[in-house]
Amino acid sequence: MLKPNQLQRVIARKRSKEYHKSEDSFPRSFCIFLKKQVSNKYMQWAILVVIGIIWILSKAFEGASNINFSMKQKQSSNEERLKKYRDRFIDPSKSLFDRNIDIIEQFGKDIDPGSYRSYYIDNKTRDCINEICLAEGEIDIRPGSTYLSNWRNSSPTKWRVLSQEIENYFREKKNKIFNLDRRISEEKTKLDTLKNKRKDPLLLQNIVRSNASGNVCIEQVVDILTPNLKTWIEIENEIEKGINEKYNEFSLFLSDLENTSIKNLNEDIVNFNNQQKIDIKAKNQNKLFFKKITDGYSKKIKDDVVRRLDYIINNINLPDSIPKVWAVDFNPEQQIAIVEISLPDVVHNQIYKKIELKNGVVEKPLTQKEAKEKIPNIHPAIILRVAFEVFRNDSSNTIKFLVVNGWVEYDDPATGIKAKTYTASLAVERNQIINLNLSKLEPLSAFTALKGKSAGRLIDIIPVSPLLSLDRKDKRFIETKEVLSKLDNQTNLASMDWQDFENLIAELFQKEFAEEGTEIKLTQSSRDKGVDAVVINNDPIRGGKYIIQAKRYTNTVDVSAVRDLVAVVAHEGASRGILVTTSTYGADAYAFVQNKPITLLDGSKLLGLLEKHGYKFRINIAEARKLYKSNQKY
Repeated sequence: MLKPNQLQRVIARKRSKEYHKSEDSFPRSFCIFLKKQVSNKYMQWAILVVIGIIWILSKAFEGASNINFSMKQKQSSNEERLKKYRDRFIDPSKSLFDRNIDIIEQFGKDIDPGSYRSYYIDNKTRDCINEICLAEGEIDIRPGSTYLSNWRNSSPTKWRVLSQEIENYFREKKNKIFNLDRRISEEKTKLDTLKNKRKDPLLLQNIVRSNASGNVCIEQVVDILTPNLKTWIEIENEIEKGINEKYNEFSLFLSDLENTSIKNLNEDIVNFNNQQKIDIKAKNQNKLFFKKITDGYSKKIKDDVVRRLDYIINNINLPDSIPKVWAVDFNPEQQIAIVEISLPDVVHNQIYKKIELKNGVVEKPLTQKEAKEKIPNIHPAIILRVAFEVFRNDSSNTIKFLVVNGWVEYDDPATGIKAKTYTASLAVERNQIINLNLSKLEPLSAFTALKGKSAGRLIDIIPVSPLLSLDRKDKRFIETKEVLSKLDNQTNLASMDWQDFENLIAELFQKEFAEEGTEIKLTQSSRDKGVDAVVINNDPIRGGKYIIQAKRYTNTVDVSAVRDLVAVVAHEGASRGILVTTSTYGADAYAFVQNKPITLLDGSKLLGLLEKHGYKFRINIAEARKLYKSNQKY
């Protein structure tokens, strides 16, 4: 009795025998047949003869096929040779290398200097020899696609010598091209460096005013208070030296090898040298252009002073979030400069702070407490920086007194209409600003110490109550005479009758304060005691008493007149004094009225106020002086 596992092995063995039997049934039977037939001695010899005949016939057929293929290949090569080298002259007095140098050079033109494969030159040499064999008519010697080393073992001596010469030529050419490419790359890098350093000299003449872009971050106050590394004076000195700058020509790249890269490089070099010549001419133009402005600035010529101040402000480096829009004016007689500059809207726009997180620096809005503490520093910082840069670059002491007014343009929340409001003003002399250490000061404190004025928040109106009540019963008051309607646009205010001028001023302010509850009173000329007109407004919030003095002058109003008005305002118990003149005020007058309730209106502002109410007159000081001298003769 077989066990189950033994039974399984027996069944598997039986199935295996049956399978092999079915697979080998034909070969086994054929072998048995041959064994029986071959047992006959003569039959064995007959089989061997048949096999031999079959082998000989197969070899003969193969040889015939090879001969036929070789003949066809040779015929094809001959046709190719006739087509390419029919007229080629073979000079037996020259070596194979010398008389086929044209083919060798042609193959050497497209050598890749960057190829690091060990067989690259061997294959290039073999391909070149194939072509030379074709040109020489030595088709049978061609290496074809065999390895160069194998071909050399069976090739004639002169062809082995040729292959070695070609290989050396290609290796030397490869190294030469490699070194050439490296030199071209180095020269190109030098040229590109000079190109990148180049700046168009004429760009210095451009003045760029730009609006703000991006968010205002409180950290930018440090950047605002950081003076320029290079002053405008230093730039002017560089421009002055530019006239003596020599033209340094960049040398052309010379090589005995023809190369597209060399051609392109030399074209770039020629263009660069031509650009240098143009730049030298532009620098000469710059020198003449800026020298005229600098000389005019030193001579206090208004247009040149304004132009140079434009360049000074244009050169101030400020963050992109700070607008750079400004206007400049200058009074040559009094040496007073006025700069009005745009400030960022820090009320209606969100102000941010920078916070460093794991994934980088992000901007986040200031908290209410931070905004209250830090935002008031932004506008004073800009005003201080502008004033500092102006005086810092005032090498000829052309400016005695500087006024910097800052304004903000914003969408009025009440109307949605664009509004422009002055929010900060600073009037300083040189010694007040030039010695400030901007990097260490606190902007608002410094601004306040210099008696700078700020409007505070743009949307707030802070009411101011009158300091004193008004006394309407004043025997000095007389009726105002109508003057404005009798004058034409050719009237020179500087030469009109002084009493008519006082009446004109009173009439003008009647129109300016033409609101309910406001009265303008003209005083008697003989008893004015420094008071030409009085404005009385009973409004409990904005009301008060204003003292007006009119000075129809052809000379600069002396500071003593301003001091007198301050004394009159105090004596009259008025809230403000207004001094109006057809001429101008000196720097000392503007300095004196700082932080005092006095408003100074010069001739240009007077004309502007008149034009506001529809009257267009003129002020010609020189004409008025000439008229007065003429009248004095008679």
